[in-house]
Amino acid sequence: MDRADLMLARERFLNSNNATLAIIGGVAKPRAMRVLRQLLGPWRKSEQIIPTTFRQPNPPDARTLIVNVPGQGVEVRLAVRGIARSDPDFHASAVLAKLAQHRWQGMTPELATQPVFARSEAHVLPGAFVMGAATNSQTAVDTVTNAKKVLESLMNTPATPAELERAKTEAVNEVAVFNAKPENAPDPWLDVETYRLKEIQDHMGLLRSVTASDLQRVANRLFKSATPASIVAGDSMQLKPALQGRLEFEVLGEVATPAPSSRPQAKPAGNVNPR
Repeated sequence: MDRADLMLARERFLNSNNATLAIIGGVAKPRAMRVLRQLLGPWRKSEQIIPTTFRQPNPPDARTLIVNVPGQGVEVRLAVRGIARSDPDFHASAVLAKLAQHRWQGMTPELATQPVFARSEAHVLPGAFVMGAATNSQTAVDTVTNAKKVLESLMNTPATPAELERAKTEAVNEVAVFNAKPENAPDPWLDVETYRLKEIQDHMGLLRSVTASDLQRVANRLFKSATPASIVAGDSMQLKPALQGRLEFEVLGEVATPAPSSRPQAKPAGNVNPR
């Protein structure tokens, strides 16, 4: 792609709608504004934010998708549609993700020594509630199956006081680490602009105020009517026999072989020699 193509792509897909710029440091405002006009002045807003061809995606396939990635390792991902950043349940969903990770690890001992996560990814539009882990072909089925069991448990089994406290503490600590970095200082103000929030939010206080009933309510909201999309990335030659008979699956890029016909083959036409 040459420079002209890049410029056309920028004009088509990148526009200044909802853009907010933060400047930190000893910069004179008149000079900063002059430079910004030179650099960003020609950057036009989009005439139409939502394309006329836009439509909601189809519900995900219930089958697990195998993506062939040669090697010994296997990566598992499950996701359902999440919530928007401006949603009142944003902080509860963040704590819910921590609880999901802990239950997944408790239900699948192999994950105790493997990279594993669960997170609620929120944006201007509803994002995704994602669970992921590194495993191997022998334990991939249990990892996927237990992740789905965790989603069920979040709806049906309230968090214990110990579970709730652990999940909230980890969520609060993540925010504290993020806030301690100087480059993240403008984020509370940028969030107000980007996500159209009413005011700067006290993330730590809102996380600490989440209750067990909040988690169960949000879990039912997210998972009750949703079909999780599941992906297993690894060597398909090892994964197919491991999943066969235990999980319904499809292989990316692989065309299913049609079932053999049960009709008997016709005999070739020809003269029959009389005896």
